[in-house]
Amino acid sequence: MKLFVILSYFFLSTNAYPKSKLDLFTGDRWKLSKTQKKYLKKGEVLAVSNVEDFDSKQSFELKALAMHPKKCKRALRKLSMLENYENWIDFIKKSTYSPDNKLFTIKADHPLLPFPMIVHIIVDRPTKEGKYPFTFPTGMFRGLKGFFEIKEIDKKCTFFASSNWVGPKTRIPNLVIEIFSETLSKVGGKILIRKTR
Repeated sequence: MKLFVILSYFFLSTNAYPKSKLDLFTGDRWKLSKTQKKYLKKGEVLAVSNVEDFDSKQSFELKALAMHPKKCKRALRKLSMLENYENWIDFIKKSTYSPDNKLFTIKADHPLLPFPMIVHIIVDRPTKEGKYPFTFPTGMFRGLKGFFEIKEIDKKCTFFASSNWVGPKTRIPNLVIEIFSETLSKVGGKILIRKTR
């Protein structure tokens, strides 16, 4: 009888608070606090960057999470138009996409950036829910790899992105890279959500 009570208590305690769909989506990749979930559902974009150096190398990791108020089918009609990002986000001065080689090119300039940047990204155009790997074939972070994942959760299109890079030390201090990557991810993401409602 005691064993039954102990097992029942264990079962109830471990299942009393089942994981939400958002928790299941982020999984071990991001343990969200209640405050983070609250801000996320209000339309804020979460982003965390970590930059370290060792020997003659530098490493960079970034993850970001956002929830669009529309369902994915509606949200992606606009968000998939990568060529229009230059019209929506002021620090993106030029944006083009070549479907033949899946090359998304961004020319960016912002006071937070150490200098104007041209970023090349090889990625499929995001037209539906799923996981989209990407890589940077050129530039300061050449060889950077990552993915973004799109999933509809509670009638909201949810985006998770993760990227990492290890390469020769750049001339940019770690803190500067962390600040501009986090800030521009949040600002750009929030603008995209607003412009594509």
